Amino acid sequence: MDQENPQQNIPYESISSSMPTFESFTSQQNVILEDETIDVETIGDEDKKRKRKAPSNPRKPKVECWKFFDQKFEKDDDGVIIKMAYCKWRPAFFKADSRKHGTRHLNDHYPNCDSNPDVEKIKKQKQLAFKKKISENDEGGTSSGTLETWKYDEKKIKDSLIKLIVHAELPFKFVEHPAFIKFSSDMQPRFNMPSRFKIARDISKFYLEERNRLFKFLSKDSTTVHLTTDTWTSSCKRMNFMVLTAHFIDEDWVMHKRIINFRPIHSHRGVDIGRALLECITGWGLKNVMTVTVDNVASNDKAIEYLVENLPTKYDNGKHFHIRCMAHILNLIVQVGLKTYQKQVDTIALAVKYIKHSSQRVTNFKESVEYATDSKKFLVSECPTRWNSTHDMLKTAIELKDAFLDYDFKNSSFARDLEETPKRADFEVCRKVVQFLEKFKGTTELVSNVSSPVAHLWFGEVLDIDKHLREWQANATFKDMIVDMRKKYDKYWGDYKKINHYMYFAVILDPTMKSEIIGYGFKHLIENGCMPMEQDEEDSQETAFDFLTPDELCKKFVQKVEKDMGSLFAIYKEKYGTTTSTELPRSTSSKSTSSRSRRGNAFLNSFKDKVGNKLSGGEDELKKYLKEPRLELEDDEDFDILTWWKVNSPRFPIVARMAKEIQEGLDKQKEEQTQGKEKNVQA
Repeated sequence: MDQENPQQNIPYESISSSMPTFESFTSQQNVILEDETIDVETIGDEDKKRKRKAPSNPRKPKVECWKFFDQKFEKDDDGVIIKMAYCKWRPAFFKADSRKHGTRHLNDHYPNCDSNPDVEKIKKQKQLAFKKKISENDEGGTSSGTLETWKYDEKKIKDSLIKLIVHAELPFKFVEHPAFIKFSSDMQPRFNMPSRFKIARDISKFYLEERNRLFKFLSKDSTTVHLTTDTWTSSCKRMNFMVLTAHFIDEDWVMHKRIINFRPIHSHRGVDIGRALLECITGWGLKNVMTVTVDNVASNDKAIEYLVENLPTKYDNGKHFHIRCMAHILNLIVQVGLKTYQKQVDTIALAVKYIKHSSQRVTNFKESVEYATDSKKFLVSECPTRWNSTHDMLKTAIELKDAFLDYDFKNSSFARDLEETPKRADFEVCRKVVQFLEKFKGTTELVSNVSSPVAHLWFGEVLDIDKHLREWQANATFKDMIVDMRKKYDKYWGDYKKINHYMYFAVILDPTMKSEIIGYGFKHLIENGCMPMEQDEEDSQETAFDFLTPDELCKKFVQKVEKDMGSLFAIYKEKYGTTTSTELPRSTSSKSTSSRSRRGNAFLNSFKDKVGNKLSGGEDELKKYLKEPRLELEDDEDFDILTWWKVNSPRFPIVARMAKEIQEGLDKQKEEQTQGKEKNVQA
C-alpha cells in the first residue's frame, strides 16, 4: 500500500503476494545499506535469498501524522524488520510499515490522544458540554441549562480554582488534599494541580490585577461613586476598625459594590474617621464622590463635616453629601418602640437563650415541641444589633408557646434558673407586637434587597411607615409605644429639609412617580401636622407659610425640589456636554424578574387612586422628561427602573446619567450590618 494513500483498503494477502523487489525497496526508502546482516527475506524465487539491512539514516516521513510519532525499525513477532511508530506523548506504539500497515491507525490515534497538548486544535469537531444555569441566589441545585461547545483551557480552570479558594475562604493547603487531587484528576487528567505555594502566589497576583483594574475604572473622570462606611470595635482585642464600600452602576446599567478599604483606626472620633476616609478616597484616586452614607451617631456627623471641608471636588459644594442610613433609622424607631414592652420581650428572649445554651435542654425542648405542637419550626436566636432577629425570635416563640409551657411543667430547673419564665400573657402581648412590626420587617427587607435598586421607592416606603403609625395609634394598647416611635420618626423624616434632596431626585427620576408623588406626599404630611416648617432665608420675602393653603404649600415645596434638581442638571450639562435628546417613541413599562414589586404599599395605592397623569411643562431635557405623563403600572406588575433608563437613555442622555448615578445613592444602604460588632446605636 502506498504510504501517501492510507485510505486505500488492500487485503493483507495481496500485499504479501505482490511484494516488490529488493531494488525497488531500496529506491523507495533511499537508505544506505550497512554490512551487518539482520535478516533474510525470500524474494521471487525461493532459492534466491538476499540479505536485508536496517537503514542507518531513514528519511523524514512526509505524512502529517508522523509529526506526532517517532519512527523506529524493530523486529516484529516473526523476526522481520518493520517500521514502528512510537507516540511522543504517551507509552503507545504501532506497527507502521508502509507496505503492510499504512497510517490509518496513526491518524485515528493522534487526534484523540489525551496527552497531546494540541489535541483541541487538531480536532475538527468541538466537544459538547451541558452548562448549568446558576443565578446569584442559586446554590447549584437546578437542573436547567444549555448545551454548549467546550474546549480545554488550563488558564480558565486555574482562574476558577483561584476564585474557589477566595470565595469559599479555603486554606491554600486544600489544593494538596489527596481527595481533592483525585477528584480533579478524575474530572480532567490533563490539568496539573498547583502546589499551595504556587496557588498563594497566584492569588496574590490575582488580587493585584483586580485591584489595578478597579483602580483604573474608579479613578476615571467619568466615574461617579457613592460610599458607605461603618466602624466597630473588636470584642476580643478591643481594636477599632473601619470598612469603606464603593457603590456604582457601570455603563451597562449593572449595579456593583466593592469593598475598597478595611483598616484599623485610632478611635471613633469624628476627625479620626474623616481623616481615614479622606486618605482612602485620595489613595484610590476617586474624583467624583456624590454621597456618603453613615449611621446616625454624632461622630459620623463630624466625619462628614471634615470630608466636606477637605475634599477637593464635590457635587453642588457638598450640599447633599450626607445620607443617613434608612435601615439604621428603622432600627432606631423599632428599638424605641420595643422599650414599652421590654419586660415581656426580655422574658421570652432569655428563655430562648437559656434553652439553646445546652444540648440537653434543646433535646428536652424538642420533645415538648413534638408533644404539645404540630409545628416543624424551632427556636431562633436573637442578634443584639439586628432588630429583625428579635421579630423572628418572637414570631417563632409565639408559635411554640405550648411547647414552652410543657417544658416548664416537665423541667423544674427552668423556673429555678430563670428569674421569670414566659407566661401566656407575655406571649399574647408579644403576638400583638409582632403583628404591628410586620410592616417594619417588610420595609427593612425591601431596602436590604441586593438584586435591584430601591432608591426610587424610598419616599413611598417612608410615608407608608407614617401611615402605619397613624393607623395603629388609634389602638389604646399601642398608644404610648407609638408616641415614642413617632418622636424618633419625626426627628429624621418629619421635616422635608432634613431629608437629603437626592432622595427626592431619585423618586422624581422614577417614570412611574415623578413630581406628582412628591407633591402628594407633602400634602399627606401637611394634613397630618408634620409641615409646614420654618421658612428659609431665601423665602423670607415671599408669602408666609401660615397664609398658604395646603395645595399652594405643596406646590411651593415641589418647585423648591425641582429647582434644586435643575441646579444639579446644570452641573451635569456643563460637565458632560449639551447633548440633546433624540426623538424616539415613548417606551412602555419595563418588566424584569429581578425587580421588586410594591408589596401592596398602602400609601402608593392611595396615590395611584387619587393622582392622574399631569403635565409639568418645560422645554429642555429635564423639563421634557417631567412633562411626559408618568407610566401606569398594574397592581401586580414589577418595574425595573434601570432597564427603563437604559432603553430611554438615547432620549434623555443627561437625565439618564443623573438617574444612573443618583439611584445608587440610597441603594448602598443595603450594605449588610456586621454581626456581633459593638457600637453605639443610640441617636
